[in-house]
Amino acid sequence: MKQFIAPSYTFTPGASGVGTVNLSGISGFNVKYLVAIINQTRGVVIYSTGDTATRYTNLSGTTLTLNVDTSTHNSGDVLQVIYEVTSTDPLTDSQLRATAVPVSGTVTANTGLTQPLTDTQLRASAVPVSGTFFQATQPVSAASLPLPSGAATETTLSSIDGKLGSLGQKTMANSAPVVIASDQSAIPITGSITASNPSVGTTGSAVPASGTLIGGTDGTNLRGIKTDASGELQVDVLSSALPSGAATSANQAPLTTTHPLPNASGAVVRQAPSEIWSVGFAAVGSSLLAPELTQRRLGTGVGVSQSASNLVVTSGTTANSEYLARSVQSFRGALTARCKTILSQRIANNNFAVMLADKVGEGLSCTINSATSITVTLTAHGFTSENVGQFMMVGAINGANGVPGRYAIASIPSVDTINFTVAGWPASGSCTVDLFGWNYLWTQYTGTTATNAGVDAQRKGWNSGNTTATINTTASAGHVMQMYADGRNVNWADTVVASSTTPSVTTRGSRIENIPDDDTELYFYLWLWNGTTNPASTTTWTIGFLSVEDNANVPTYIAGVRPNGAQAALSVGVVGTVTTSFTQPALVAGTAAIGDVGQQYRGNATGAASGTHLVSAATTNATVVKGSAGRVLGWFFVNTNAAIRYVKLHNQTTTPTAGTGVVRTIGIPANGVASFTLEGGIAFSTGIALTTVTGAADADNTAVGLNDIIGDIFFA
Repeated sequence: MKQFIAPSYTFTPGASGVGTVNLSGISGFNVKYLVAIINQTRGVVIYSTGDTATRYTNLSGTTLTLNVDTSTHNSGDVLQVIYEVTSTDPLTDSQLRATAVPVSGTVTANTGLTQPLTDTQLRASAVPVSGTFFQATQPVSAASLPLPSGAATETTLSSIDGKLGSLGQKTMANSAPVVIASDQSAIPITGSITASNPSVGTTGSAVPASGTLIGGTDGTNLRGIKTDASGELQVDVLSSALPSGAATSANQAPLTTTHPLPNASGAVVRQAPSEIWSVGFAAVGSSLLAPELTQRRLGTGVGVSQSASNLVVTSGTTANSEYLARSVQSFRGALTARCKTILSQRIANNNFAVMLADKVGEGLSCTINSATSITVTLTAHGFTSENVGQFMMVGAINGANGVPGRYAIASIPSVDTINFTVAGWPASGSCTVDLFGWNYLWTQYTGTTATNAGVDAQRKGWNSGNTTATINTTASAGHVMQMYADGRNVNWADTVVASSTTPSVTTRGSRIENIPDDDTELYFYLWLWNGTTNPASTTTWTIGFLSVEDNANVPTYIAGVRPNGAQAALSVGVVGTVTTSFTQPALVAGTAAIGDVGQQYRGNATGAASGTHLVSAATTNATVVKGSAGRVLGWFFVNTNAAIRYVKLHNQTTTPTAGTGVVRTIGIPANGVASFTLEGGIAFSTGIALTTVTGAADADNTAVGLNDIIGDIFFA
């Protein structure tokens, strides 16, 4: 007979081929008698002997490895076990009942012996008794007894009384010592107490064995006076009248404008620092999220891992399968949200969204009424008939092949249920879902164009409809999309991932209506869902980082601005295209030609000549002075050798070879100086380079010695 039994078990949820159930509580367990295991908490069959999809993948002793994906279940879920108990094996007590049957009253045991039992029947041998026994009370009579060693020797009460002090205050020497036990209450002290103020010991002096308490009364008890670590008197004032002239608001000059109105005070301005929430993905090869996120759904065929400081999500090719994760923390007010995205491809039936959205309910029971209607249970949801027609997101669908998406509220049957109009769902069944995005901002990547994204905002179920924005490509190396919201408008902007020396953020879209209220708690969502048709191939979504900058929403308006001079001009940002015009003056008669103006020497560093310094090594010192066309304006070289030395100039941009391509020769006398300047300079059409040799011939390539030539060459 097949029965529900309640053995002890260990349930370890996991993906298909990973999750296990250990039925160690079934004595003599044999898998051929195991009919089914049901997760009663979730209403899901996780093992069935009659369905290959729900069989086990491995059996080790009493441990079954499940074929069903239980990664979203909890180890504390209640399991129902159906086990065939009609085998010839006797059932154990734990198989028959969850707890033992209590027995009360009088129980007669059939020992097969004549009643009552004899002592021999009760024990194999008699119980030995030893020792000396006396009656309970013994009379004692003694005229005198010797005292034990150390006994009190006083023989009369009067002698004992002489040892005790008489009534009244005594000197310390005549007082009886008293020790108060640590578990006794304090002894109250009454009367007058004289306090003295002994001298304070110096730093490093020995701690005295005793001291005098300096204190004051609180009306009932003596209280010690406190000092700080430096020995300064410490006074705690709970309340007290302020002295005359204290810094109170009444004694403060009012903040006013330059020309205050009567009784006008300046506005108080406070600094409200922004809160930065940032998430990176540094756990290489892990399928776990960063601790700042919680995973709500990992559908069939969808994969998630971390690699090279990125979160990597693969879409799989299963229709309607999804991945959903959200931040643990919520945000509100003025927000700036950023996300780096790389998509390996953009194909049909793939949808990816980065959202700031509110959380309505999670893990909710859902009944599928038809392909176009579902009922979701959310206790005390707060929605009424006034909300019919408003939209929100239905996702994290678990237990049925429902279609994730944005759906309208069809009706409110009760305070605990909501009916939605859906599309493409099964005809019947049940599942669990998450409701979110009654309010949201989102960036959606869909379609086949890598440089497009949909942007939109929704407030309390109403949106404006996606706007297709042109963005930087989502192909590698990806882009960073930024959503700015301040409660009055929303702007979307993006930038390339590569660093740039100039600002490169470009505005892509905006909204000024249907914007979530600034007191709405929004969570950061990552959502992937496949279309109702299987995607042609798997797309990899690489998410580099997430961040939210949560600012205090304090708008500032300039009502009037007094004139500012050129030294303190107001900064102005230009949005859009600015057209400028000017009048070209007529060229004066002469030889000046546009585009053929010579370089002039001006009174600043940028208009000055450049120079290259040379201290010769024991080589030909081949050097490129300028890697483009230029002019040699002069030089100054000193020869420290007793023989003449030469600097050869070459018209090239590559490292010269001594003895080849010489166009100019500079001779430096023995132990002498060569100095030359030319205002117009000597033209070098390709580049300027030099070598140093000991011979005058152009073909000479003999290297000079160490420090033979010291000096500079000047060029432009």
